[in-house]
Amino acid sequence: MIPFPIIHRCTSSRVVGLGRLAAVLLGTMGLGRSAPPPAAATAFIEQHCASCHNETDKENDLDLTSLAYEPGNAANFALWVKVHDRVQAGEMPPKKKPRPAAADLEKFVSTMASTLTASEQVLVARDGRAVQRRLNRYEYENALRDLLHVPWAQVKDKLPLDGEQHGYNKSAEALDVSFVQIERYLAAADYAMRQAMGAAFERPEKAARRIYARETFGTFSYWPRENGTLPDRLAFPVLDSRAQPDVRAGRAPNSSPETKEREAVGKVSSIFSDAGGYGWGFSAPAAGRYRIRVKGYTVWVSGGGIGRWFYEGQGAEKAPVYWLPVWHRPNLDEVWPGRNDEPIGLYAQSSGQTRPIGVVDFTPEPSVGEIEATLAAGEAIRTDGMRLFRTRVNGTDEQYVNPLATKEGMPGYAVQWLEVEGPLDDASAGAGYKLLFGALPMRRVEAGQRGGVPLENIGGAGGGRGGFGPGRGGGRGGGRGGAAPGLMVEVVSDQPAEDAERLLRNFTRVAFRRPVRDDELRGFLELFQKEFALGAGFARAMLTAYTGVLASPGFVFLEEKAGRLDAMALATRLSLFLWNSTPDAALRALAESGELRRPDVLRAETERLLRDPRAERFVEAFTDYWLDLRKVDDNSPSSTIYNDYELDDPLKLAAIDETRLFFAELVRGDHPVRNIVASDFTFLNERLARHYGVPGVHGAPMRRVTLPPGSDRGGLMTMASVLKVTANGTTTSPVLRGHWITERILGLETPPPPTGVKAVEPDIRGAVTIRQQLAKHREDPSCASCHIKMDPAGFALEHYDVMGGFRERYRAVDDKMKPAPGYGMNGQAFAFHFGLPVDAAGELPDGRAYRDVREFKQLVVQDELPIARHLASQLLIFATGSRVNFSDRPALDRILARTAPNHYGVRALIREIVQSELFQTK
Repeated sequence: MIPFPIIHRCTSSRVVGLGRLAAVLLGTMGLGRSAPPPAAATAFIEQHCASCHNETDKENDLDLTSLAYEPGNAANFALWVKVHDRVQAGEMPPKKKPRPAAADLEKFVSTMASTLTASEQVLVARDGRAVQRRLNRYEYENALRDLLHVPWAQVKDKLPLDGEQHGYNKSAEALDVSFVQIERYLAAADYAMRQAMGAAFERPEKAARRIYARETFGTFSYWPRENGTLPDRLAFPVLDSRAQPDVRAGRAPNSSPETKEREAVGKVSSIFSDAGGYGWGFSAPAAGRYRIRVKGYTVWVSGGGIGRWFYEGQGAEKAPVYWLPVWHRPNLDEVWPGRNDEPIGLYAQSSGQTRPIGVVDFTPEPSVGEIEATLAAGEAIRTDGMRLFRTRVNGTDEQYVNPLATKEGMPGYAVQWLEVEGPLDDASAGAGYKLLFGALPMRRVEAGQRGGVPLENIGGAGGGRGGFGPGRGGGRGGGRGGAAPGLMVEVVSDQPAEDAERLLRNFTRVAFRRPVRDDELRGFLELFQKEFALGAGFARAMLTAYTGVLASPGFVFLEEKAGRLDAMALATRLSLFLWNSTPDAALRALAESGELRRPDVLRAETERLLRDPRAERFVEAFTDYWLDLRKVDDNSPSSTIYNDYELDDPLKLAAIDETRLFFAELVRGDHPVRNIVASDFTFLNERLARHYGVPGVHGAPMRRVTLPPGSDRGGLMTMASVLKVTANGTTTSPVLRGHWITERILGLETPPPPTGVKAVEPDIRGAVTIRQQLAKHREDPSCASCHIKMDPAGFALEHYDVMGGFRERYRAVDDKMKPAPGYGMNGQAFAFHFGLPVDAAGELPDGRAYRDVREFKQLVVQDELPIARHLASQLLIFATGSRVNFSDRPALDRILARTAPNHYGVRALIREIVQSELFQTK
C-alpha cells in the first residue's frame, strides 16, 4: 500500500482544484458578483436585441434585457462570449432586422471584448489556463514503457477509462482520481516492473529457427471433422503449386530433404475468430524484437469439390438421376499456380488476444516476406490469408458461398515455412532491471523457499523456455505462451538497507520530473522496510516501494504552477505533447540546466522530438481523439445491408493507416493546412485503392499515392476512416456527418437540437431519401438556423456509404424487392437492393452552390484561415489541456500570423504553438 500521506496528497490535490473552481463560481475576488453589462453593451442590446430577446418573447430561451454579467460564472461568461461572437460575425441581429450602424457595432464588440478579456485574465493569472491534472492512461502506459524499457508492456488496458473534456483526454476536468484508480496504478506498475525483470532474466541468445508448415499441420488438418466441415475451411497439401491427393488421403511416403523445402500447406479461406488460422507452435522465449520470415505463394483451386444428387420419383420409386458439382466449393485435388497476389497477415497472440504485427505479399512464384516486430515473452505468431472470405458456420452448401469463387475456380495461398530470428540484439534489454536493482544479481527461488517475485512474462506453452516446439495443426496450433509454472526469482543483496536507500533515491530521481523531497523518500523507504521485515524478500519489498513511487503525485501528476512554467514543467509539457510520454534524459538535462528556456534550444528540441519514432504516439493519440479513430470499432457494417464489408479487416486497417500516415506526412513535410480538406495525394495499399477506384496500386504495403486528376478523394473528409466513424454501420446521415465535419474539420460549433425535436432517421426501406425528410425538418425555424451550417457538408458526402465506398444509389431492404446479386465476405447472399438515387448538391450558408464533394472542397479551401485556426485550436487543447479561451484569441492570432506566409504549414503551426505564451504558461 502507499503510505496514507501520499494518498492524501494525491487526492487532496484534486480536492484543492475543485475548491478553487468552487471559489471562482462563488465569487472569490468579486468575480462572481452579479453586475449589469457595460453601458455601451446595454444601449446596443436595448436598441437591436431587446425586441426578440426580452422577458416576454425570450426567443431561443434568451432574455438579454435581464441578463446580468457574472464573469465568475462559467455558464454566464460563455453566454456573453456567444453574444459577442454572433454579433461580430453578423449573425445577430438577423438579416430581416435593421442593421446597426458600423460605429455602434464596433463599439459594442470592442467594449464586450475588452470586458470579457479583462475578467478572464484575472482568473488565468490566479489559477492558470488549466487545472492541475494527472497522466491519462495512454501517457501512463508510455511513461512506464520508457522508464522501464518495456515497449511491449500492455498497461493502459489495466487502468480505468479516462473521461473526455473539450474532445480530448488531456484535461483535469475529465481525469478524476479515485481509490480504484490508485489500486489500478499499483497493479499496472507492479506488472510493468516484473516485465522489466523478466526481460533481463536468463535472456536467451539470438537464434534463428525454421518451422515447416507440413510438420506443424499434420494430415488430420486435411480431413473433414465429425461436424461435416466443408472443404472451404480445410487445409490441403501442395507441392510446387499442385495438389497432392495421396498426401491428403494419408497414403504418401515420407518426404526427402529436398522435397521438404518445396512442400506447402494451402487454404482458400481466412479465419473468423482468434481460434483459427495458422498457429505455428511458436512462443517468444523472451520479450524483444524479432525478425519474422514466411515463405509461400498463391494458388488457384478448381471448383466443384462437392456436389449434390438430383432425384426422380417418390418413396420406394425415388432414384438418383444425375450429380451436379457445386461450383463454389473448392476441389482440393485440383490446385494450380496462382493468378494474383494475396496479402498475408501476421499476428501476435497471447491469452486469446490477437494484434496485427505486419503483412507480406505472396505472389504466384514462391517468395519470402519479412517483417520485424516487438513481441512480449510468450506471445505466439499466427499467419492468415487476410483478403479471403471468412466463414462462420460448418453447415450445408446453401448456407454460404465464397464471394471470390468463379466458374473457373477460386484464389488461395500455400505457405511453406515460418522462420523466426531473435530476440535481436538490444542494448536496452536490461536497462529497466538496472534502473530497479542496479548491478545486484537475480536468481531463481526454489520451491519451498520464502520470498521471491513471480515472473509472468517468461516464455512457456508451445515450446517451453525455448518457445519453438511444434503446434497442434489444424489451424489452432501455436503455443499461447505464458508463465513457466511456479517460476520465482529473487534479487540478492548483502546490504539490503543500504541498497534499498541507494536504489530508491536513484529511481525516484529518474521517475519524478522534479527534485525529490526528503519526506517523500522516507515514506517510500518505510514501505520497503515494513515489507522486508514481514519476510517478503528484497525484490518483493523493493517492488512494493517502487509501486508507491509510480502511483504517487510526483509521477502521476503534472507539476505546474500558475504563471510561466518552470523549465521541467515545460519539458514535461513538450514531451507529453509530441511523444505522449514523459521527458527523456536529454530533454531533462536541458531543463535542469535552464537551457530549454532559450527559444532556439526549445525550437531545436521540438524538431528533435518530431523526428524521433516516438512522435508516432502523438499522431496516433491526436488522431484518435480529434478524428475519433479510437471509435472505428464502435459499430460494424450491417450484416443485412453491408455484408460486403462485414469482416473486411484489411479494409478497416488500411483506412486507419491512411489517416495516420496522411497526418504524419502533413507534419513531416510542413504541408499547407488546406490539405486537410483537399489534397492531391493520400496513402493507399491495393485493398484501399480498389475501394476508392484508384488504379495502379498493387500489394499490401501502404505508400504515398498521387491521386488521379479530378479524384473525389484527398483530404480527411472523404477518407474511409472518417466516413466510417461518422456512420452507424447501417445508415448514413447528412446531419450527423455534417455536424461532425463542421465541428472537427471546419471549426464551426453547433448546439444540440432543441428539447423535444426528434432526430431524423434515414428510411432503410428506401421510400424517401434523407434529403426529402430534412426539407420538412428545416421548415422549423428553430432547426433551420443550425442545419443551414451543418447540412452542406453532410449533403456533399451523401455519395459515400458506411465504409466510405462511393455510391450512386442508396441501399435499402424490402422483402418485396429482388436483392442485388452477390455475396459478402462472410459468404452470405446480399439481402439489399439499390433504391433511390443520391443527390449530393447543395449550397453554403453564403449562397455559393456546389454539385458534389469536389466542388464543396474547392469552395471551402478558398479561405484557409478558418481551417488553420481550428487545427491550431485542437493542437492547443491536446498540448495544454485547456481550450482556447476568449482572452487567448490574440495569442492564437499571433500564431496564425507567423505561419500565414507558408499557408499555415502543419509543422510550422506546431513549432509556433510550442513557442507561444499559451504553451509556456499554465
